[in-house]
Amino acid sequence: MTETPKRLYDLVFLIVPEKDEQGAAEVVEEYRKLLTDLGAIIDKDESIGRRRLAYQINKKTEATYHNFLFRAGSKAVNELQRKMKLSENVLRYLTVRIDEEMRHGQKIARRVKARPSRALPASPESAPAPAPVSAAVETVPAPEVAPAAEPAAASAPVPAPEVAAAPEAAADAPVQPES
Repeated sequence: MTETPKRLYDLVFLIVPEKDEQGAAEVVEEYRKLLTDLGAIIDKDESIGRRRLAYQINKKTEATYHNFLFRAGSKAVNELQRKMKLSENVLRYLTVRIDEEMRHGQKIARRVKARPSRALPASPESAPAPAPVSAAVETVPAPEVAPAAEPAAASAPVPAPEVAAAPEAAADAPVQPES
């Protein structure tokens, strides 16, 4: 009989709020011992602590969270999940196979790398040169426009220049249209 390959799993489970810290530690120790007896290698064992639940589970509003990151075969994981399902000390549990998620992420990365880039050119030097303009196209010079005086505000009235004070200045000043 061949042993199934050990894969990486992440397990998070919620312990009922009736268990105090010592009771929760006993529940965690029970599952830690079960994992090692089934041949699993525990990489990470982390108590997240007591937290308020986002929604009620079996009329409970709090639970103690715990996380295991471990390597095990599929039979060990199935047995662990069976025990958790039957236990009155565990509100919920979730086991995720991590290597499957990593493989999926690597597959996406390969696809993105193989796909041609759709980004704009980084610099104008790398942009293609514009097509030459044919000699048959006639170019018309732009008409010369006299520089405009200060732009008049649309809502403000334009004051009339004082002619009596400086007659030379008034003759040289451009005439502004009335609004």
